[in-house]
Amino acid sequence: MIRLKSIFLFAAMLLVVVACNDDDELNLPPSDIVMTQKSAAIIDADNRFGFELFQKIVQADTEKKNIMMSPLSVSLALGMAYNGAEGNTRDEMETMLHKLNLTPEEINESYKMLVSALKSHDSKVELDISNGIFYHKTYSIKNTFLNANQEYYSAEVRALDFANGASTLKAINDWVKNKTHEKIDKIIDFINPYDVMVLVNAVYFNGEWTYRFEKDNTADRVFFYENGSSAQLPTMMIKGTFFSYKHNQFEMIELPYGGEKYSMLVFVPGEGHTIDELVKLLSTDNLQDWMRRMNKFNQKVFLPRFEFSYETGLVDYLQQLGMKDAFSAEAADFSGITDQSRLFISEVKHKSYIKVDERGTEAAAVTGIVFETTSVGNEKIFAADRPFVFAIHERDTNSILFIGKVTNPEKE
Repeated sequence: MIRLKSIFLFAAMLLVVVACNDDDELNLPPSDIVMTQKSAAIIDADNRFGFELFQKIVQADTEKKNIMMSPLSVSLALGMAYNGAEGNTRDEMETMLHKLNLTPEEINESYKMLVSALKSHDSKVELDISNGIFYHKTYSIKNTFLNANQEYYSAEVRALDFANGASTLKAINDWVKNKTHEKIDKIIDFINPYDVMVLVNAVYFNGEWTYRFEKDNTADRVFFYENGSSAQLPTMMIKGTFFSYKHNQFEMIELPYGGEKYSMLVFVPGEGHTIDELVKLLSTDNLQDWMRRMNKFNQKVFLPRFEFSYETGLVDYLQQLGMKDAFSAEAADFSGITDQSRLFISEVKHKSYIKVDERGTEAAAVTGIVFETTSVGNEKIFAADRPFVFAIHERDTNSILFIGKVTNPEKE
């Protein structure tokens, strides 16, 4: 058995968690999480995948936006989809997720144990992890697929009328809004005529710093941007003893939450180095090495208050990491989900939210995976779901009376 003192270090860094329960009777001492060798391998694999995905997202960002993603959310959503993958589609997912030496049963069992342990780990931390499967009620989904995701992922399964796109969209997005405590109000923007299933994972955290920043210590302080400009921003300050480490390219500090089982790791590039250079250094091996090198120091900590939302499509990044067949209508093999028709993944969308202030941190993330089919039952579908051209003509003479194009049906 392996005792892991810090679970999901990468998730703690990118999707910070935390919280305090006002009921002192529920504030039990935090527990240690004891993992098997296979469960430890799952966490290591997810951390590696999370770093790689985060690096791809940052590399593609040309606008220098605030970015946050949840490796845990993406991994759990893909884990549900993996239960329906077969053949080369499954092989590619295993390779990308670094799970080649693990059986589906080991993967499922480890995720079940991990989620259960994380949710009960610290009574001062509010942590909700939810999974949902929404599918077209006329579609025949295999019980093996649904049962596996219900048993191991506690997935809520709902059959909806995908032919009524508006009601289906509302049902899915209302679920997202509820599971993220209204911090993320939707994950998909539309239901198209070929959509037959949506898998969704939602993660929500809310909590307080173990050592709270006093509001009286917050003041406008200078913040330097990479383009050379600067601004005065509301910045929190605290004096205390914290674990930190100074690398030749950056400095890092650990700020704990609740019973100190969860924490935020803050990395600040050193003089002459950029944030992109720092991101390239991120790996599971490096992070473990840096954590081992941390020592406790009495120090004064300055941290700007911040709050932002972020969203991105993940298909391109997952393809770059080697998951290709799953997105091809011709090559995808999700026969573990249904025999009714060929399914493929048309969209993987990720949204996140974070607020950091003197009290603590509130954060949420949602990952949605949309499955399409090349046919819906025996029905033939025509969908004018993109800019189109129209013509009005007289049939006997073939005389065209009007012709035009529609690029935006909402414009008058």
